[in-house]
Amino acid sequence: MVKKTPTAGRMGSKLLRYESLSSTNDLAREMAEAGAEEGLAIIAEAQTAGRGRMGREWRSPRGEGLYLSLVLRPDLDPRSSSIITLCAAVAVAETLSFDLGLPADIKWPNDVLVRGRKICGILAESSIESDRLQHVILGVGINLSQAEFPEDIRQAATSIFIESGKTLACDDLLPLLFERLDHWYRTAVSTPARVISRCEELSSSARSCRVRISTAEGEVEAVTRGIAPSGALVIETPTGATHEVFSGEVTLRRE
Repeated sequence: MVKKTPTAGRMGSKLLRYESLSSTNDLAREMAEAGAEEGLAIIAEAQTAGRGRMGREWRSPRGEGLYLSLVLRPDLDPRSSSIITLCAAVAVAETLSFDLGLPADIKWPNDVLVRGRKICGILAESSIESDRLQHVILGVGINLSQAEFPEDIRQAATSIFIESGKTLACDDLLPLLFERLDHWYRTAVSTPARVISRCEELSSSARSCRVRISTAEGEVEAVTRGIAPSGALVIETPTGATHEVFSGEVTLRRE
């Protein structure tokens, strides 16, 4: 069953709700390819094939999380599209921090943590034709009401309920999140440097943090030196050389 809900502002200007989908991102992409306008939001109570970066499963039990995808059509060079992921991370982190009082922390490029455990994952999927960015599907998954997690992710994941004791419904969070997503998305398109700066402010690991980075070329130990204007993570290797990392798995090493 689909229920349409009007909301104010660009983000969520049209909101479609589903009881269950295989993936909100997949449906949003189909709608974008069919001409859906920017700001269309799709929410499911459950996903049967939710996913994160690098094809990983995103567990989406019914009624326990916010599973949201948005159709965006930013006027950006495709090489700059990673700014969309960062602006979403900023919006989520501010919502958790300012509105719920949780110590949110951005882990580059697409995770939001609370007390070192993942509470939100972000997946931005771009469509590029003839060197032009046609659309971006922005997926946001936030753990809301889980009281516990499966053994394999219990030490790595958390939820709003675990961290605050509050039972929060999607509709409690959406207006706050849409407002910040709209602000930071507009900023990403007009003044991306502000997004980079704010992301660094909200991340305890963007600078001077020891990390291990796994890429297709292998693993490297390094120290983070900030986020580049391109949205890449700047690292310094043991040799003293600096590099920009555009994709890869980052493991924090705080010892």
